[in-house]
Amino acid sequence: MSRDPRVRLEELRFLYNIQLDHLRQTEHWIRVAEERVAESASREPPPPPQWGYSHAEGDRPPTVHAWGCGMSGPKKPLTREQALRALTVDQIPPCVYCTPDRDLGVLE
Repeated sequence: MSRDPRVRLEELRFLYNIQLDHLRQTEHWIRVAEERVAESASREPPPPPQWGYSHAEGDRPPTVHAWGCGMSGPKKPLTREQALRALTVDQIPPCVYCTPDRDLGVLE
């Protein structure tokens, strides 16, 4: 005996609606998770700078340093791009101890 195709169609529509409800619930969970990730990222402190610029002091010229270099006084933080520009375009010498030019890939 053959099934009525209308009954099969009703069953498929019922299944479709259940799956849509599940997808909506999953989309909601994704939105909540994305909000939590965004909130936690906004609370994290920014990473420390990697490069710095020390001003001229006395007879010492200004120099570019790796941020953790102990041979410089107070430093102004620099982005990678700013440090590269300082070394190449502005011709500010690199620190001879921490050699930021080597780490930045600047060849002499």
